[in-house]
Amino acid sequence: MVKISVGGYDDGEGPSNRNQKRRREEEEEEEERNSRRSFEIVDRSIELQEREDHHPAPPNRGTPNGSASNATRVRSIPIFVSDPDVLDCCICYEPLSAPVFQCENGHIACSNCCVRLNNKCPMCLMPIGYNRCRAIEKVLESIKMSCPNANYGCTETFCYSKKNDHEKECIYLPCLCPHTGCDFVASSKELFLHVSHRHVDSGTQFTYDKFFTVIFSADQKTIVLQEKNDSNLFIVHNNHETLGHKVRISCIGPKSMGEFQYEVLARFRGSTLILQSFTKIIQGQYADAPSNAFLLIPSGFFGPLQLKLDIRIKSH
Repeated sequence: MVKISVGGYDDGEGPSNRNQKRRREEEEEEEERNSRRSFEIVDRSIELQEREDHHPAPPNRGTPNGSASNATRVRSIPIFVSDPDVLDCCICYEPLSAPVFQCENGHIACSNCCVRLNNKCPMCLMPIGYNRCRAIEKVLESIKMSCPNANYGCTETFCYSKKNDHEKECIYLPCLCPHTGCDFVASSKELFLHVSHRHVDSGTQFTYDKFFTVIFSADQKTIVLQEKNDSNLFIVHNNHETLGHKVRISCIGPKSMGEFQYEVLARFRGSTLILQSFTKIIQGQYADAPSNAFLLIPSGFFGPLQLKLDIRIKSH
């Protein structure tokens, strides 16, 4: 109840109590605002309750009565790791995996490095390999990462410790188009479709286990091969040397692809040279190969303008 003074009406407080009267009026106004706020909160609660009555929340399937607390709910949150190297062994630089050991000073190492170092920490020379670092192991178990080749079609997720294993087996490893001047990059299967549509007349088609002929001109370095049935791409490399031509065949694809055995026949004036080797797996035209990974065709088996070879690539 708020009293209002009009004109010279004496409210019982007297002229000497103006400050007290002003404070009481402010308190009464604050009380009225709180009262209105309370009614708004009650009205909001009633509205939310009516919504829940019409649209009840689904029960938690993790417990029989659906009343599991939020604390026990399984959740995942995205985490940005600014320096992924912290999850690698500081000795061999391979991704850490359980068991992980630590010395008394907190330096960590993988189990393989502990054995190689005779259980002596290379940082402080304290014993290592006896105390597990459970905290790091828990972190490694909880971290899930997407494949680095996700942009090329891979949808796999895995623990960080399995990163290297997956990359060795991933079939979506990006491969560069083998044709000079083309910068198309995709998985090996997509690359085959690209070559089939964009470079139709630039390659040689063949079938496994059957001989076919390729002819190199004097300055030609590569010939692209397309297998008709399994969508694999191969490259025949040719490098001219003083003693003859160095020839090798590579297969474009993921690292998990096995090697193919192949044969190369060179004929000249009644003589036949038969050479055998295995393909190397590469991801582009300019990938380096070991210096000894070639077959030498002597200069007596080709003419001055071209090199003619019969090739057979065997299926797995």
